Amino acid sequence: MKVMMIDDEKAMHIIMKRMLSKIGEVEIVGAFQDTETAFSFLQNEEVDIVFVDISMPKESGLDFAKRLREIHPQIKLVFVTSHKEYALSAFDVYAYDYMIKPISQQRIEETVKRALAEEQVDSGESLPPLIEPLTNREEEIMALIGQGLTNKQIAKTFELTEGTVKNHLVNIFGKLQVKNRVQAI
Repeated sequence: MKVMMIDDEKAMHIIMKRMLSKIGEVEIVGAFQDTETAFSFLQNEEVDIVFVDISMPKESGLDFAKRLREIHPQIKLVFVTSHKEYALSAFDVYAYDYMIKPISQQRIEETVKRALAEEQVDSGESLPPLIEPLTNREEEIMALIGQGLTNKQIAKTFELTEGTVKNHLVNIFGKLQVKNRVQAI
């Protein structure tokens, strides 16, 4: 599996390279500090997964993702960022995963192994398991979403804030690999 990274912090390149090098079947084909150079690289090279930060100089990771989707809709985009608040926007550009820094070796391995398993599915093998199962609360929230309740109504039902409900939705969407309520249901 060919992987590349885009992060303006050199330290993240070192961390990601160490983590990815511990995973079999991964070949790091590029590491970039800006989206423009990375985009040029992707016009001539085949890549399976792009790990990209959201907060980048000149062009955000989200804007980069929108441009990338126009020419390479099949590339798996994994956002690796310090910003929780962009998770829903990331899934609007069909993010494959969304990781909050600092990331763990286990988390990055799960994402890469899921991607590898999906490649096997495309060749006729069985579906991969979820990254992790839904929690009881996430299942309860999904049941209420299925009944058509809004975030505000769900928050009131469980005596939570709307922000907490939104965080649960981000987790649910990530685990189910969907980008909205309809797909989740």
